[in-house]
Amino acid sequence: MSALLEVSEVSKSFGGVHALAGCELEVAEGSITGLIGPNGSGKTTLFNVVTGYERANGGEVRLNGASIRNASPGRVFRLGVGRTFQLTRIFARLTVAENVLVATQRHEGWLRGVMRGAGSSSERRRAYELLEFVGIAHLAGEPAGSLSYGQRKLLEFASLLVADPTVLLLDEPAGGVNPTLINQLADRIRELNRAGKTFLVVEHNMEFVMGLCDTVTVLDQGRTLMSGAPEDVRSHAGVLDAYLGAGESGESRPEASARSRVAITGEPADDPRPAAADALLELRGVTAGYGGGDILKDVTFEVPAGAITCVVGPNGAGKSTMLKAVSGLLHPRLGEIRFRGERTSGMTPGEVLARGISHVPQAHSLFADMTVAENVEMGAYTVDDKAVARARLREVEELFPIVRDRADHKAGALSGGQQRLVELARCLMLDPTLIILDEPSMGLDPQARATVFEMVAVMNRQGRTILLVEQNVRAGLELSSTAVVLENGRVRLTGTGREVLDHPEIGALYLGGAIEAADR
Repeated sequence: MSALLEVSEVSKSFGGVHALAGCELEVAEGSITGLIGPNGSGKTTLFNVVTGYERANGGEVRLNGASIRNASPGRVFRLGVGRTFQLTRIFARLTVAENVLVATQRHEGWLRGVMRGAGSSSERRRAYELLEFVGIAHLAGEPAGSLSYGQRKLLEFASLLVADPTVLLLDEPAGGVNPTLINQLADRIRELNRAGKTFLVVEHNMEFVMGLCDTVTVLDQGRTLMSGAPEDVRSHAGVLDAYLGAGESGESRPEASARSRVAITGEPADDPRPAAADALLELRGVTAGYGGGDILKDVTFEVPAGAITCVVGPNGAGKSTMLKAVSGLLHPRLGEIRFRGERTSGMTPGEVLARGISHVPQAHSLFADMTVAENVEMGAYTVDDKAVARARLREVEELFPIVRDRADHKAGALSGGQQRLVELARCLMLDPTLIILDEPSMGLDPQARATVFEMVAVMNRQGRTILLVEQNVRAGLELSSTAVVLENGRVRLTGTGREVLDHPEIGALYLGGAIEAADR
């Protein structure tokens, strides 16, 4: 089969972060190609570059041999490249059928026309056929906002099919979707593929990818690690290393040991275990999500005071969602979160922050046009006592010399690793008891990553409790005293960092396959 879509030496940077670095990809005409890789490997960025939502810094993108690099999204779409998004984009107040009709409209004032029930009889018939094809025609008259998360994914898929694209880029189509709908989606993709459609699929559900795709390409740190048949990818040691990381010790694979001390969770326990005496943070049966879909499902674990607790798991397992629930950015639908014995679930982020919980998000959060000093000083915006703020600044400068040495530099001019250090420094200005870190090493080179991990350890030795989500699994688990593994929104493994790292089935969580029950 000839290449329909080609990506050659594509690079893309955001400030000091290299999201893509000489990326290569070929999608054969008539194929179903999978695109996988750990968090931060550049998958969605590559989708955005191909479809014109981001401009490449270098390299080439070709469709049928013709360059489409840095073409507008509209032009790429007209040439026959359609896509879906990780987070569904629907009109919640329109009906399901009206959402598909929106995609059929080409005349001026289409939205007003749709609201009046516009659309020719052939367009309405086509909309119904597509809804029937994806299995939700019975919901045609229902408000789109009332759909489950999985049904919204199917609606977005139906709306994409209206344009009859030649190649379809699906960004996490199975994310948050229940098994029945996942199987239904896979069947529809296969049927369209037999009819001549070409697919490029980004997906964290490895069973879905490996069972659906002809070829799988693996990205790691913005580069193409390998491409091959699913069975070759699954058995490639370098792919597992990409997901788990090399660790700061440089070791690539752990020896299996201490398995019996790792708790393997199948079905969640009916009654959460009583809190340990030294538990600083407790999650009890937390269920939460977005837009009607539960990402976290009955999550229960504890963060001991003074510990580094590392939460790991494959893409889409619910790690960042869990952190948002802890910091008040997302309110659980069921269950509760307690900090120092006080229920904090339901509090605003400001109220959670005032209790001593500080959250450093995954995405860089500095104000690029402000200086380093200004960014750090903003961390004390709730501190009324100026003398206290000045004293904390001196302590932070001692711990993070970059705050003093680069005080007058614009934050946007710093490298990715330097920005992360400044974010950690700003976080300490509030003197938090619990520091939440979401993927602090993402996008950093090995030297910067080692520096960030070293500073995390230093903050912990100073008495801070750390709740860490980390895509470099080995490094995160080597650093941590306790560990939690999430899979599909549920707790699957718990233990010390070393026990979880040494468990022989840890790789199955990342590349697919069942986890065997362990002795308790």
